[in-house]
Amino acid sequence: MWNRQFISLCLILLAAGLVTAPIELLFPVYVEEALKKTVWFAALLRALPIALGGLFALVGGALSDRLGRKSTLILGMTGALVVGVVFISEQPLLIWGVLCYQGIASGFRTAGGQSYLISAVDANRLGLAAAVYFLTYTFGGAMGSAVGGELIDRFNYGVVGGGTIVVMALLILVALILLPRLPRGTGERKSFTQMLAGYGTMLRRREVRLLLGMRFLPTYYWGTVSLLLPVLIARSTGVRLAGYYGASRDLFAACCQLISGRICDAAGPKATALVATCLVALTAILITLNTDSTILLFALGVLSAGAAWSVSITMPRLIDEFFEAEEKGRGVGITHLAWSSGFLSGHMVGGRLESVAIHLPFAVAGGMVVISAILAFRLWQIGETKKAVTH
Repeated sequence: MWNRQFISLCLILLAAGLVTAPIELLFPVYVEEALKKTVWFAALLRALPIALGGLFALVGGALSDRLGRKSTLILGMTGALVVGVVFISEQPLLIWGVLCYQGIASGFRTAGGQSYLISAVDANRLGLAAAVYFLTYTFGGAMGSAVGGELIDRFNYGVVGGGTIVVMALLILVALILLPRLPRGTGERKSFTQMLAGYGTMLRRREVRLLLGMRFLPTYYWGTVSLLLPVLIARSTGVRLAGYYGASRDLFAACCQLISGRICDAAGPKATALVATCLVALTAILITLNTDSTILLFALGVLSAGAAWSVSITMPRLIDEFFEAEEKGRGVGITHLAWSSGFLSGHMVGGRLESVAIHLPFAVAGGMVVISAILAFRLWQIGETKKAVTH
């Protein structure tokens, strides 16, 4: 597992998470404080970019299978380069344009990065490798959230935005030089159009449809929580605690990812996904019942992140299991489309329902996760049936 390709990939993700996390976490707070707009307006600004990320993940998956993992990943990193403009500008139209490009690029980054991971690591170690892969970005994000909150509190948002642009430019150069290239799948070389057409064939597989449901529904919940919890905490105690909430959330999630990765390799991804999804549903119910307590929102948000990101750990192994070697990039692409669709829906509906009743968006999101737990049980059940037939 610890080859040059994998180590280089993780180091790049660590640095990228460090510089971009404050913008991702504190964007709704910036909209309220600097632009004097509502949380709903922040959700609207991010709506189309999130949708573009999902749609272009399909294109990125095809590019990854056709042109290569490294090229697709580096193309995706350019989105993180320009996103620093968000904290520099106070023009909503410019911010929206930058976010749209960042959304497009994020589709390429996800497809290239995760397909690079799957191709660089042996399948029987992919659970732990996926944990380390996500952990590096998470750990970088945790440090970035804390440092970003402090810098904004001491200086201003522009310092964080400008630093993001400079550091990401250097990081892209490092990736071009140091990240090794990987071979593509060994199957028949197809045209780009044929690559895109292959998505229809994938959707006819029952396991793929269940997998997409498992990706969409918990991410709907995560879209709601990631939008509202930093805002609720910042309203009550200030932006500094919101920054430390992001740091605590990400550090705890990192520990859960590492543990879940080892469990995933030992017990299998389907069982791991089932247990983690049930835990997400439990935390969703508890958050719904405790929206008036900042302390409980902080603690439950942290626990929720650990469970939700444990579900994500299982995805690379499930993609590796359900998609052929020449389909890995598109497997990542179509699951990321489900992820971004869920995140967008949770973001938009959650932002809108917050103005009706603060507990309502969390209640709706919790219902989504309960449905996801049913789908995860069904996928586990199918796997157990196949094992019984094999034996």
